[in-house]
Amino acid sequence: MSEEHLFSISELAAMFDISSRTIRYYEEIGMLSSETRESLTKQRKYTNQERRRLKMILRGKKLGFSLQEIKEMIDLYETNPEGVEEKKRIIEYADRKLHEINEQISELQILRDEILSYKERYLHSKELE
Repeated sequence: MSEEHLFSISELAAMFDISSRTIRYYEEIGMLSSETRESLTKQRKYTNQERRRLKMILRGKKLGFSLQEIKEMIDLYETNPEGVEEKKRIIEYADRKLHEINEQISELQILRDEILSYKERYLHSKELE
């Protein structure tokens, strides 16, 4: 049986185009853990599971979730990915985020309309003639 590939912090950082400091921060707050440290180099090593976890963290950040929300969703998923309560809680997070996004879209559309209205007024004002 072959040994699982372990990733160094610099490999993960390069893979996801983030800083090593970001990975260390996620480890400090308990979202990631380094599986082993080589005795001579004291280098952090991460398993494939931690690589997947980092990928989910970054996806969650990109989607606008807080680190606390991301941590809870990942923990729920890893604890029992088929569990009804776990799925329900994750869907609640998604619904809440969709509501926030829809509110932001509405606010941006109002702002856009106001700017267009001002622009039209200025374009048609006597000052430009």
